Amino acid sequence: MIKYYFTIASILVLVFGISSCSNEETKTQYQIAARPTVPIQNGEVQIGTQIWMTRNLNVSRYRNGDPIPQVVNSAQWANLTTGAWCYYANSTANGPIYGKLYNWYAVNDSRGLAPEGWHIPSDAEWTTLVSFLGFPDVA
Repeated sequence: MIKYYFTIASILVLVFGISSCSNEETKTQYQIAARPTVPIQNGEVQIGTQIWMTRNLNVSRYRNGDPIPQVVNSAQWANLTTGAWCYYANSTANGPIYGKLYNWYAVNDSRGLAPEGWHIPSDAEWTTLVSFLGFPDVA
């Protein structure tokens, strides 16, 4: 079973790359199959065959402790070649709602953006989620 880091701002994932997953299993396959969309542990929910976190990614450091810089200037953001984060609409008030938004470089950095035991979902993993929820028109 793979665990995924779910974000409310998941539509922004393609632009800002935010979410992650884990390979740690907390329930047997039989227990999971018997409960298709239920809480697994505090902060986790099963959706179909996948386990997603129920909170937004909101870190300002890579897994190894290195800082991820905040960039608020749109022109600077567009020209970056290194990892960075910002708040949606560059408003700190959006932090508690959406967490932080990360650029492609931060998401793909080898130092790890996702918490220990989690990973950023692949396109195929997102497709599995959307398919289970009823494809884009319903999901």
